Amino acid sequence: MTVGLDPTSTFSSYRFVEHPFHRAAELDASEVPTYPVVIVGAGLAGMTLALDLGLRGVPVVVLDRDASVGAAGIASRGIAYSKRSLEILDRLGIAERIRAKAVTWNEGRIHHGLDEILHFTIQPEPNQKDPAFRNLQQFYVEQYLTEAAAEVNPVDLRWHSRVSHVHPGEDVVTATVETPAGAYRLRARWLVCCEGAGSATRKALGLDPPVVMFEDYWSIVDVRADLGHVQRKFWLDSPLLEGGAQIMHGMADGCVRTDWQISQFPDPEIEITPARVDERLRTMLGSDVEFEVVSISRWRFRRRIMDRFVHGGVLFAGDAAHEIPPYGARGGNSGIQDADNLGWKLAAVLSGMATERLLATYDRERHQAALENAAFACQSQSFIWPATTGEKLFRDAVLALVHDHAWASAFVNTGRASTATVYANSPLSLADDGVFTAGACPGSAAVNLPVRGPDGRAGFLLDGWGGCFTALHFLEPGAVPGVDSTTAPAEAAGFALDHLAIVRETPTASLAMRALVDTTGGLFEAYDADGGATYVLRPDTHIAARSRTVSAEGAADLVARALAAADSP
Repeated sequence: MTVGLDPTSTFSSYRFVEHPFHRAAELDASEVPTYPVVIVGAGLAGMTLALDLGLRGVPVVVLDRDASVGAAGIASRGIAYSKRSLEILDRLGIAERIRAKAVTWNEGRIHHGLDEILHFTIQPEPNQKDPAFRNLQQFYVEQYLTEAAAEVNPVDLRWHSRVSHVHPGEDVVTATVETPAGAYRLRARWLVCCEGAGSATRKALGLDPPVVMFEDYWSIVDVRADLGHVQRKFWLDSPLLEGGAQIMHGMADGCVRTDWQISQFPDPEIEITPARVDERLRTMLGSDVEFEVVSISRWRFRRRIMDRFVHGGVLFAGDAAHEIPPYGARGGNSGIQDADNLGWKLAAVLSGMATERLLATYDRERHQAALENAAFACQSQSFIWPATTGEKLFRDAVLALVHDHAWASAFVNTGRASTATVYANSPLSLADDGVFTAGACPGSAAVNLPVRGPDGRAGFLLDGWGGCFTALHFLEPGAVPGVDSTTAPAEAAGFALDHLAIVRETPTASLAMRALVDTTGGLFEAYDADGGATYVLRPDTHIAARSRTVSAEGAADLVARALAAADSP
């Protein structure tokens, strides 16, 4: 099935799985049931959240106006998935499918005009499970999430279902859903809007934030061609584009993603006509290269961030909450990480383990992430296409220096790679006890390095992550006080609490908890755990607290203190 064109697209031969419409029970019911969670939008953020909640046993309804993934944007859309996002998707069970399908690159070339000014290699961090990014068309990831969610009983996927009205109430949100069989009402304790940048719900509720519009149009042209070695290529001031910028990335299925700046042309619309695209591709790829145009579309940069992501019973995630220029892969990855942050908190509130004030930490932490991502992306934007005299002077100075001075390459900014946000100022991140001089600080995402399990198998720290609070007890040989008791608390403040012993060598005596051997010594180093330490990881694997005192009881106290801080008015 070839997806219909959207208003910003001119051509696509991508084919997507079409999901059937199923008549909702509410169309024939006399009473309107109330669901714990209703998610509007089956994109990256919506489906990550749905799968996360479903695996936690939370009933959730997902509504999407289309019949398939990818229908809202028929180009490849987001293509680079960060190491942090892959760790999240590992827990949800789809990361291996991504690794099997995606392409990986570690080499890039940056040109000024036609002259190469920088050839770089991204050296993988030692002993990491994933590189900085894996490239895969977004619709594949959405489809993997959808297929996994369809196997989880609490998740109810409803296609061809457009939300036309949302009515927030004191304790319940009512939505009107339009379908091919008619309209019905749906009620939810929490309604999460993941509709994307043009969120109709956000607009209808009068919550649209101011928009910073960059006068910067780009086309996306996906091409199937055999170009050999996969590299990332970037052209500044390309003569093929009358001074515009140009990017090239490898993707799955032998496809190449090309992004072209077109706002510098008198009529940008002409630049995305098939004839002009074919002409430019032949110049760009070489006259002897055979290629097939897969899709042509266009997009425009915006910066739009809501003041708050939580509005009573209505929450916002992904592009519906924050839209920023995507340099450094900060769009889809942000949506995945929003969902990872929100899922365990929603589940805790619904189960009664936490009050609604826990959701304020979602707003605080992910709003911080959105602002940081926007700042980094806009810095890249000002280098690629300077809007002021000062920005142009700086950019031109860097480009003049980089030919002869290697140190100047650090200032060439065509997109700083996104990394996990550090929630240092969150109530859930407890201050240190003053004895650490280095290592991962509270609020950081956990460092995922090689371990050997009790069965002797090699793996990584976060493999098989259970999605609950977990204490990592770093034990030096012969020093196991406080963690060798069978009374290690299994709960803290009503939350499940798991315990893992991190050791340098296989224990000679049995421990009362599962032990993982730090086979490289990297975990002890990364966590500054020489001499012993206890770290408490949140369900989303960000560090909540750390202590030099190794104690299972102390870990439970740290969890309780973090949750109490988040629950304070």
